Amino acid sequence: MDSIMRLGHNCWATLVLFIASGLIAVFAHQAIADEKSRPQGYPQKPWLMISLNPDGFSRGARNVQSVIDNMTGDKRCVSMNFKEVTLDVLEELSPEFIVLSPQGTPWCRYTGQTGIALQNFLWMIPTMAEDLNIPILGICGGHQALAMAFGGRVGPIRAGSLDCMPYNKERQGGVIKLTQTNPDPIFVGLEGKVNMVESHYDEVKSLPPGFVLLASEKLSPNQIIRHPTKPVYGIQGHPEHFLSSRPDGGILIRNFLNIVEIHNETTRRISRSAPESLAYLQ
Repeated sequence: MDSIMRLGHNCWATLVLFIASGLIAVFAHQAIADEKSRPQGYPQKPWLMISLNPDGFSRGARNVQSVIDNMTGDKRCVSMNFKEVTLDVLEELSPEFIVLSPQGTPWCRYTGQTGIALQNFLWMIPTMAEDLNIPILGICGGHQALAMAFGGRVGPIRAGSLDCMPYNKERQGGVIKLTQTNPDPIFVGLEGKVNMVESHYDEVKSLPPGFVLLASEKLSPNQIIRHPTKPVYGIQGHPEHFLSSRPDGGILIRNFLNIVEIHNETTRRISRSAPESLAYLQ
């Protein structure tokens, strides 16, 4: 009798273990399916800083990265030189947004393999913005790169578009007052004028077809521009250089981050898991 009872007990234990194993497998499969179908929140989506420096990562790019990291409270930036960027990399990263960095090298000096790499990168920018639907902010040289990528012209201030060196005749520097020419969410909190730190020899001489001029100035007119339908902005100055007594540049960057958040939630279906991180933008 004892042996029969032990046999029955063992059979029952085996049955319970079998059922439990089956349930665990079902729950595990469901968890994996749920994870795959769950919208990817902000912590899984980095933002991408692309340095336009001919070699490596420029100081200007690091300055912008530091400012944005401090604003968001998240250090999720992926940094790349423009030569390293491919569409496969962009599709895999699916960054929350892209910043095209300042750079101090005249475009006419991007020659040889560097010039080929630059042209290949510029050809990718419309795909980033229009097909992959990624918000983009171009700062100084990044602003000019945006213009070139979409069919605008860039060259030295008050010179022909094909002129290169020397660059000692015309430069725009210091704090420049820009006049808003069209309304846009990037100007929220700014009234009419924008005080912008500037330091550039090249300028956008003609806007790409369809682009909107948002802010202008006499010496170098095309100061802040926007893609006609996408959250893609170019700023000729350096909004990363701002002070509590001159906050305009910081306001522009914060407003861009707010535009990015709304665009990603409503259009790309990317939502932040911790939206309070940008509560100050509301």
